[in-house]
Amino acid sequence: MNSRIFGTRLMAVLTAVFNALALNLAMIVASLPLITAPVAVSAASATLDHWRQDGEDRVIREFISEFRDLWSARTVLGAGVPMMAAVLGLAEVRHFAREATFSGRAGLCLSGGALLIIVTALGYVFQVIADRPGVSPVDLWSLAARLAVRNLAVAGPLSAVPVAGVTLLAARDPALLLLGLPLFLLQALKVIARPGLRRAATGSNSAARTAG
Repeated sequence: MNSRIFGTRLMAVLTAVFNALALNLAMIVASLPLITAPVAVSAASATLDHWRQDGEDRVIREFISEFRDLWSARTVLGAGVPMMAAVLGLAEVRHFAREATFSGRAGLCLSGGALLIIVTALGYVFQVIADRPGVSPVDLWSLAARLAVRNLAVAGPLSAVPVAGVTLLAARDPALLLLGLPLFLLQALKVIARPGLRRAATGSNSAARTAG
């Protein structure tokens, strides 16, 4: 009996690992044209939510379905602009980190602070797209920026840790990206963002009831 339970649990773990690796690979391959990267990451985000909430473990089929549904200029802009901002922010940080002057240190502090806000906002961006696929880019950016600033003291450092860890590991050995690092980072940012989104939703509901 114990061996049967162990075997069942082992199969469940192996299935979860396989699905995670498959979804991670699908996200990477779909992101290779670069212009499709925002939609690919958003589709992977929605697939993770379906897997977590509904137990839908046919992740590749779900990913393809979500990719088709999300393929639009709205998603490309909504997720793509913050992603590009994060890349540019990282480039700015690396540039100022080489400067030993006062202006270089000031630039490093400013660009580092901006990058922290952008990285924190990314979790809100991907979670909101998964929850509300039809949201306009302007509304998405506004909501993500407000939540990122409001929750920066907690969500900022928590978001920076996995981003820094994945970046360092990928720089050391890019092949590690195939072992699930991008999907892990996506899930980590979404998990960090959820409490802030729940508080915002609760506050909106309370305000609506008070007004009513």
